[in-house]
Amino acid sequence: MNRRRTGIIGGGAAGMMAAIAAADERNGAPDEVVILEKKERIGKKILVTGNGKCNLTNLSFSMEKIGEYYHGAPPERLRPLFSRFSAKDTIRFFEHLGMLTTSRDGYIYPLSGQASTVLDTLRFELERLKVRVMTECRIETIRPQKGGGWLVRTPEEDLRFDRLILACGSPAGQKPGEGMDGYAFASALGHRVNPPVPALAALRCEGDLWKSLAGVRCSASIRLFTRQKGKRNAPVREYAEEGELQLTDYGISGIPVFQLSRHAALSLAQGGQVWGQIDFLPSFSGKKEAYAALMQRRISACTGRSLEVLFCGLANRKILLSLFKKNGLKPQDPVDGKHLEAIRQVFSDLRCFPVRIRQVNPFSGAQVCAGGVAFDEVTDRLESRKHPGLFFAGELLDVDARCGGYNLQWAWTSGFIAGRG
Repeated sequence: MNRRRTGIIGGGAAGMMAAIAAADERNGAPDEVVILEKKERIGKKILVTGNGKCNLTNLSFSMEKIGEYYHGAPPERLRPLFSRFSAKDTIRFFEHLGMLTTSRDGYIYPLSGQASTVLDTLRFELERLKVRVMTECRIETIRPQKGGGWLVRTPEEDLRFDRLILACGSPAGQKPGEGMDGYAFASALGHRVNPPVPALAALRCEGDLWKSLAGVRCSASIRLFTRQKGKRNAPVREYAEEGELQLTDYGISGIPVFQLSRHAALSLAQGGQVWGQIDFLPSFSGKKEAYAALMQRRISACTGRSLEVLFCGLANRKILLSLFKKNGLKPQDPVDGKHLEAIRQVFSDLRCFPVRIRQVNPFSGAQVCAGGVAFDEVTDRLESRKHPGLFFAGELLDVDARCGGYNLQWAWTSGFIAGRG
């Protein structure tokens, strides 16, 4: 087998994995591999994943439920890919390179608890495999060559490769205007790119109560609703999540919000309507009738006393004060017939607080993007159907996932498959 020269544009998680897979001597005659990275160093985004601890993957991964974790590509296309390089393969891969891991309820982290360990482990393997890394390398054009191969033009030199892997990442977590190169390259080569939108991001909401709620963290369940633009009778789509909600001076954040944000972003990008409902008492297991009975018991027991006494202990004080204000009440108001309708509305808001979503935080505040190169434009080897010898990996493809290590798992899986080619 002849030794090929492989160029990888992008030195993130997927790009580094692709380089290692292509240069690995266990892959027969290994490729001569070059990583072309636009920034001053490779793997910078890895350092901020998992709050600096780097959640590598997740052992709760299930092939049967793959559609619950991943969006964009159809589950039937993703299953064979993850069967080739699974969450367990990721753990074995890093342990083979000498990095120990630890599991926290199925979430896999480096034993050191430091994302820098993951990056260093990959860097050391790239060095061992003699992968050439070119940083601060700005790509001007990419051109397929007659008879095969690729010409990559930079301001300094023209580089020629037998095959090319685009692992340019996305604009998520980057400064405005950055991270769009990969989409431009793919489009210039004739590929269809589904417009990217922020995902795993906070939601900005309408209303003037948010500043008084900033800083609150609480358990909550959230239902999100979307409807297409200009279609009064269009079906309403509903999504739901539960977990720790974080309230900000502009809206809502936290893991359950991140999980829902892609749906909001896609709908808003198409001019649709997005709204939601928050249940601040998710642990109350009773039905509506049981909650109504609880409300009536408390009202009866606190008649003549203040609202502070009536609602004490039901929710965070900031939430209660905001709901009092929303309904024209004050904490010292008595529980009596005059205030009864407003009191009942506060009880209702605790279980079904309405929010209108104005926008999703921009790319710079997102962890990943939804959208990218359409998945039907690549083969099961992640090779372009239009240009043999061109491969895609990572976020550049239209695949995004939930929080919990699933997006990094896609980087490892897609990078490995593209690298093996």
